[in-house]
Amino acid sequence: MSGPDPRRFERSPHLVALIAEVERLAALVTAAPPGARTDLAAHRRVETVHASLALDGVATEDLPSEATARERVTASDAPAPGRPAGGSWLDTLRVLEDPGDAHVTACELLGALAAEDSDDLTPAVFDTPDVVLAELHRRLTRGLVAPERAGALRELDQAVHDGATGRILYLTTAPAQLARELALLLDWVVGPGAREHGVITSGVLHAELLRLHPYDAANGRLARAAARLVLRARGLDPDHLAVPEPVLATDPLGTAEEVARTLRRRDLTVWLERWAEAVAAGLRSSARALHTCDGAPEAAARAFALSHPRFTIAEFRAASAAGPEQARGQLAALLDAGLIRRVPGSRGLRFEGALETRRT
Repeated sequence: MSGPDPRRFERSPHLVALIAEVERLAALVTAAPPGARTDLAAHRRVETVHASLALDGVATEDLPSEATARERVTASDAPAPGRPAGGSWLDTLRVLEDPGDAHVTACELLGALAAEDSDDLTPAVFDTPDVVLAELHRRLTRGLVAPERAGALRELDQAVHDGATGRILYLTTAPAQLARELALLLDWVVGPGAREHGVITSGVLHAELLRLHPYDAANGRLARAAARLVLRARGLDPDHLAVPEPVLATDPLGTAEEVARTLRRRDLTVWLERWAEAVAAGLRSSARALHTCDGAPEAAARAFALSHPRFTIAEFRAASAAGPEQARGQLAALLDAGLIRRVPGSRGLRFEGALETRRT
């Protein structure tokens, strides 16, 4: 592959600890009563879809309700006024006077919801991932691209940009190389990837689909939806409550820049840590909402967290005179209590106050 080898990463101590954390938190979510999980999942479904769209640069403040979106999109998927029946996503943008057209926004929302509701594809994700990806893309882009282009490999060059400045963050795979490189990735998924931990396989698939950008449109949403299917196939996204997307969406540019750095390094370790942090944080927020995760940090650790908006693990250990294991346990309790959160990309070495969930 011209990009990072999907097998090239290290099982760093932080990644190993995060995998154990994801398993613990998924078990806590599963321990909640089924009715409570169902009710929370209905709320988190909308939150997740809005976050995934935001990560793709969609103005989520303009998103309609699901009911309104369905009213705007006809059952026959008739094209919006002035839009040709065929063509790619780029053709759509050329025709519309405003890319935020209500019909397009409604289609984007409904497509993301359809991908979130694609549990029927979960059993096949390790057997026929090519079929799963093509079908996910069809669901994501219904009404946005011509039917013959849905699930078909991209034919034009694409780059990922910083939406605020327009600068190129990274170049995606050239169209001439797509078929070969996607095949290599999918061979990895059904081979070594099927034997890896679900956090690792989902993170690799996520990053590689972002690098490849295999289709005309919605590649970011596709990467996240496919990664979530892997998590669900491994029991790590119970009732769709892992919700890493809202965590990643707190810093969309930082997430994209991490992908760019990963491509330059040709090593997925830091990306996998960042992905695992997002999965763990999403599960933790769901477990807290379900009242199955309620950390009880010691008073001194709590006082330190409340008085230090940002700190390193070394600073915490120095202040508490705690050994490595004791410090990790206290930090885990602070995370579970919602008093702190990890600084993304810091490899578990930096923390900041989670102001919106602090307890008094």
